[in-house]
Amino acid sequence: MTAVTHLLVAVRSILVSCMILGAIAQTDRGVQDYLVVKDRYSNYDYGYSVRVPKSMTGLRSASPFPNHGFLIHLSGNPKASVSVDASYNAAEWRSLNDAITAHLDIFKRNVGGEVSLVAQVPTTLGGLRAIRFTMKAGTSATNDPEVREVLLAFRKAPGEVGIVYEIVLRTPASRYNKDKQLVIDLQKTWRLKLLPK
Repeated sequence: MTAVTHLLVAVRSILVSCMILGAIAQTDRGVQDYLVVKDRYSNYDYGYSVRVPKSMTGLRSASPFPNHGFLIHLSGNPKASVSVDASYNAAEWRSLNDAITAHLDIFKRNVGGEVSLVAQVPTTLGGLRAIRFTMKAGTSATNDPEVREVLLAFRKAPGEVGIVYEIVLRTPASRYNKDKQLVIDLQKTWRLKLLPK
């Protein structure tokens, strides 16, 4: 990847992280600073909808911040969350392998140590060709390392760089087997909509 591509990937990662960290800090700022997402979430800017699992609540940034998606903070652990995001492919990833490499690099910087790709399977998201991959932080820093599972798909957008759709689970290894079902639940209810003209 070029230096510009690395910079764009880093900026995208920071924006998504800010949304996630902001939602995690909601207990300090108050839920009123975010819009609550329940039932079916529709995003007309990026052309998709998805159902929030029953008994769960998502949070998304209020205006004037962009509406890319939402975050669900999972009860029982402040580090466990699942996020749904759509963004333009500003890093200009050309393949699913480019996206995996970028995610591994971002995860490694976030945890400050080694990470490994432990699983990778082709799948679909709303009829789009997609990849689902799982990364795990090295065990030297903690007895309960972080696991990240990403389901990612590209969508072509005429005259644009295209859109990247992502469902990202962040959770400690001790609860991964329980939490990974959320990615499957979100994937099953994902629907594409017409993109704005």
